Formats: sequence, C-alpha cells, structure tokens
Amino acid sequence: MSLIYFSSNSSLAETFSMRIADQCESYLEAECIVPNLSNKFSQQKTRDNIEACDVLIVVINNYSTSDILECNLIDNERIRFEIISAMNLDIITIPVLIDDAKLPEKGNVPGALKKLIDCRSYCLRSVSWVEDMELLLEHLEEELGFLNEVKQKLSESVKVNYQRLENFDGQKTEQVKIDLESFDAMQLRKVIEAETIFLQKAHGIGDFNAEKNALSTLGLAYTRLGQTRKAIHYFEEQLKISRKLGKPEEVCGLLANLGDAYAVSGNIDQARSYYEEQRLLAESKCLPAYAGSSYNGLGYVYVKQEKIELAINCYLKALASYRNLENHEKQLELLVGIGLNYRKLEQWEKTLEFCIQALDAAKYLENRKEEVQLRVDLAETYCNLDKRGFAESQLRLAEESLKSIQEPLSAVLKRRIDELRTSQKLFLQ
Repeated sequence: MSLIYFSSNSSLAETFSMRIADQCESYLEAECIVPNLSNKFSQQKTRDNIEACDVLIVVINNYSTSDILECNLIDNERIRFEIISAMNLDIITIPVLIDDAKLPEKGNVPGALKKLIDCRSYCLRSVSWVEDMELLLEHLEEELGFLNEVKQKLSESVKVNYQRLENFDGQKTEQVKIDLESFDAMQLRKVIEAETIFLQKAHGIGDFNAEKNALSTLGLAYTRLGQTRKAIHYFEEQLKISRKLGKPEEVCGLLANLGDAYAVSGNIDQARSYYEEQRLLAESKCLPAYAGSSYNGLGYVYVKQEKIELAINCYLKALASYRNLENHEKQLELLVGIGLNYRKLEQWEKTLEFCIQALDAAKYLENRKEEVQLRVDLAETYCNLDKRGFAESQLRLAEESLKSIQEPLSAVLKRRIDELRTSQKLFLQ
C-alpha cells in the first residue's frame, strides 16, 4: 500500500489536508499521514514517517500567501524540516495550492527549499473542487502506479539476488529468497549494514558474482528507503560488473532499474538515456521482454515531457512485444495507458478503440475493478462522441459489476458514475 504524507503550512491547511487525504484513501487505496499541528513536533518521528512515505504533499492555503507563506516556508521548523527531508530523499513532492495561494519567488527561499518551487504544483479551487481534485488524483495514480511497478520489479529481483552474510568464508554462499518489500525501515537498515560488510569481503577476494549480488541488494534496500541517489550509485556499480561478465539479460534488467530510478527522482533525460540503451541491447540480443520494458519506460518519459504522440508510439511498440509474449497483464496496463493518452489529445475515436480493447483484456483477466473503471471511461468517451445511448448502457453495466467490488473502491466508482450522470444529464436507471 502506498503511503502519502501531508505537510500543512497552517491549521486551515491541515483541514484541507484531511479532506484531500480522505479522497486519496478512497480513490487510491493509499495510507495517509496528516500530522496534528497542535502536537509537539518531533524530528525523529517526522523523519521516520517521511523515510517510509512515497509522496509528500505540501498543502498551502490562501491565508498564507506572499510574506506569510514565505515566513512559513523559511521560519517554521516543522514544514521546513518535512520539505527538506523529502527533497534529500528524492521523494515525490507535490505542492497543492488552495484557491488563490501562491508559492514564493525562488529567489526568496533558501537551499533545498528552492527545489519545491520547481515541483509541479496543483491548484484546488473551491469553485471547481471536484474537477481539480480529479486531476490531482489522476496525477498521483500515475506516479504511484509507476513507483509500485518499480518496487515490484525490484522485489522480484531481490528474490534471486540476495545472499546471506553469515558464515561467509570466501566461498560461494547459499542464495536465499528474501522479499525486501515486506521489510520495515529498521530491518532494511540492518540489511544495509550486513550487505556493506558482505560487499567489502566479496570485493577483497575478487568474487564478482558475490559482489554483484551485494550491490544489487544495497541498491534495492536504498530504493525501498526512498534514498534514490544511493540506490542509483549501487545499481551503476552493479552494472559495471554485469558488463564485465558479459550477461546481456542482467545488463538489460539493470538498465531498466536505473531508468526507473532516475525517472522516480525526476531526472527524465538520464532515465531516457538508460531506457534507450536498454532498447538497443534488447533488440540486438533478441530479448523481447526487455524490448517491451524499454518502450514502456520511454513512453513514461515522453508523457512526463508532455510529448503525448511520441509516448503513444512507444506504448504501441511495447504492446506489440507483450502481445507476442502473451503477457495479458501488461497488455491491459498498456491498453489503459494508450486510451488515457488519446483522451488527453481529445482523439475520442482512438480513445474509444483502445478502451474497448482494454475492457476485453480486463474481462479476460476477470479484473472487476478495471472493468468498472473502463466502463465509466467508455461512458464518458461515448458522451464526447454524442452517443448518449451507448453511454447509458455502459453505466448500467458498470453499476451491475459494482456489486462484486468491495468498499471503499465501490463508493469512489459509484461517485464517478453519479457525477457523470449529473454532468451529462443522462437518464437515471
């Protein structure tokens, strides 16, 4: 489950934070932390919470504009500590501005706080709260989805790469399947301590395989802690060894991990460089799964750069690879993404085409959650094509499928259906 931490610049912003958190918990099924500003501030507790979180949302209300806001950012110990801690850990940070709130000029804030000004911000206006909130949730869903994909990939990797430190005697050691995904921060720090010693010993005797495995585990552990820069360092060292050993599949996997890590940290250009290298290697060595992965990563890069047509082209190539591999889960993921991007371009016929394909894939996989969401997407698309009868039919089918979905998601989807009926004046059934 994803963890979102809320930083509030005032008691009023705290109220808005709780309101946003409720939406995030319902729509994204995320866990949210909204600190009580009236409680005594603890650096240690705050640091532990931030290290564990996936996203920091900084909520700034319209009471704290101009001079008051700048004072809060610079002089308020709590909010300054929260923001700087997240920035140092390369945690996704999103400023949320309530009504007419504004961020201060970059030149008026010091040090790490300057990075906050460069982050993509979202406005939540009272007059268009629902619409603005939907945009924020879609952005969070995209970011968390990508982050969870990274974690899954890393978790799968560690199961085959982790080796025990104990009883290490210079010989090859027994491989043990351990899932770092389930480890808490304290356990991960213990893993790092042990693997650092393991790495030194492996390097000392020239055991490249053992060294590579230790580097992998260190990179994965730091990724789980949200310390992306350190993770990148260890992945890059591991990549050097894998190149020496002449293992193209390993190299492809590491290039993907590095692309993902740089993408998560916001360095899109470097991410693209690794994905491109992965693509070239995968295609030259006839590794279709890694070729598909590289195109998927490149698609994400182009989305972040708002080059939607290029992103769609990459996603289509990734889709072709996964179809050849008969990977239905990846096919569904890509079909949904392609449809979403055609929606951004307001190319409704293309949106319809891929939504229908995605719906077929969801039904094949018996993914009820995705099926309902796609039927609501289809209804919205049909409305944009002025095919209201088809829209109403999809909403009826969505409502029928809702019966098999547990709360709280069903409540969120029901709300989407009701909002679409109201906004489009569709007949209640």
